[in-house]
Amino acid sequence: MCAGLSLAAVPFLTGCSTSVSAATTTLSGVLAATVVHSDGSTSPAVDGARLRPGDMVETGSGGRAELLTQGRVVYVGSGAAVQVIDGDHQVLRTGAIVADAQHGPELHAQVAGLAVAIPAGTAVRAERSVTVRVAALAGRADVQSAAGRTLTIDGLHQTMVGGDALPDSTTPLRLTDDDGEAHAVPDLVRDDETLNGLARGIDSTGPSTARVVAASWSGPLTAPRGVGRSERLMPAVIAATGSTDGVHKRYDEAVAYRAAGGSWGVIAHLLGLRASSVVATLAAFEQTQPPGRVGSVAAVLASAGGPGITAARGHGNRRPGGGNGGGGNGNNGGGSNTGGSSPTPSPTPSSGGVVGNLLNTVGEVVKQLPLPTPSPSPTRTVLPGLPVPTLPVPLPSVSLPLLQTPHQ
Repeated sequence: MCAGLSLAAVPFLTGCSTSVSAATTTLSGVLAATVVHSDGSTSPAVDGARLRPGDMVETGSGGRAELLTQGRVVYVGSGAAVQVIDGDHQVLRTGAIVADAQHGPELHAQVAGLAVAIPAGTAVRAERSVTVRVAALAGRADVQSAAGRTLTIDGLHQTMVGGDALPDSTTPLRLTDDDGEAHAVPDLVRDDETLNGLARGIDSTGPSTARVVAASWSGPLTAPRGVGRSERLMPAVIAATGSTDGVHKRYDEAVAYRAAGGSWGVIAHLLGLRASSVVATLAAFEQTQPPGRVGSVAAVLASAGGPGITAARGHGNRRPGGGNGGGGNGNNGGGSNTGGSSPTPSPTPSSGGVVGNLLNTVGEVVKQLPLPTPSPSPTRTVLPGLPVPTLPVPLPSVSLPLLQTPHQ
């Protein structure tokens, strides 16, 4: 165990890197936070402040802070308390953090009676309240209990722990799409918000979308009845996206991931898909039907508006250098946290009064999607307490065999 570390409850915070342990941790992006020193005295947390061994950062309601150590960023949410033991070790006393080590050194974190190893090149979310949740946003993480039992959490998976007993398995990741996650895995959060908005649109457009999916989908819809329309239709649209091989296997996996609590964006990434391609698949389904018989994709997208999609998102504080985190399993790709403003066009009403016209290309579908713009604006907060930053929206080119591009 490293010299000066007196955390008897930590079972395996060993094998320390001297250079990392001796590294300085500084504060950034501070809002409504206090530093509690090892002697019990307190001082206001301010950007650029250097933390001493034993210092604890406490954030108030609506507060936040970033702990920077040699390129590693630990995003601290509101109502949280994190103690810095040294450059290699931190203790989450309460609340939620996202530890992004994708561009910095590893971190060993204590969360209640669990020791969480966060290797370099990974990003992990940890929450401590009545229960403990540890989630691998990018890469893998290892968790060890005080009794010495270990569990490996693969990318885009999580574990929930009550007490000190580790479960035997993990479940698909449930995202909060908050500030820490959005900075660590921007493409994953962007896709999750897009698919959440698409699901809201499907739920809001009545039976028309159900008819178009049922008419175009070749397999059964086995999702349980009595749930929202999107819960039954989204797995089919996701499964039909991509290669024609293994469509029904993808559908079964999508249903199982969702039943286990996975977020829509996580499900898509676990299957190697992007949200823009899922939107394009719904447009392709529509084009197989005679015009006028079903509602248009534009109507679905127009109905997708809600706080998570249409509300402007705050700029937030970016890590030095403006680097971006990739997603788990290599599906998130690279993106930029900066960029120019992208307008959100409004669907054009048809002569029949239905919002939106039939879309003819994937590009038009993507442009219709009411995604967040990258213009800085006041933040909102998603419990358990991290304000959400703005992300740019790439417009990839997608080609699907079902889509017919009209002649110019």
